[in-house]
Amino acid sequence: MTDIIVPVEIGILIGVLIAFALFIRMAVSAGTVRSLQFQLAGFLSIWTISEVPRVLNSIGALNLSAFSLYGTMTHTASMVAFALFIVYRFSRFVLGGKK
Repeated sequence: MTDIIVPVEIGILIGVLIAFALFIRMAVSAGTVRSLQFQLAGFLSIWTISEVPRVLNSIGALNLSAFSLYGTMTHTASMVAFALFIVYRFSRFVLGGKK
C-alpha cells in the first residue's frame, strides 16, 4: 500500500505546483490589485503553496508531526478568513458597490 501512496502524492505535488503557476498567471493578468480576479488568485496561490508541506510530510521528506495542531488551527482560521472575504465581495456585488 505504501508503494502506491508515494507516487500518488508526488502526482498531487505536481498538480499543486501547476495550479500555483496558473494562479500566479491569473494574478499577473488581472487588471488591478483591487479586482476580484487578482484577490482570488492571490488567496488561491497562498492556499496552493500551503499544501506543499503537507505533501512533503506524507511522503516522508519532512517531519511535521509536531506542528499538526498548529496546522489545523491555521487551516481553520484561513477558511474563516476566506468565507469572510467571499461574503464581503458578494455583499458589495449585491448592493451595487454602495457603502
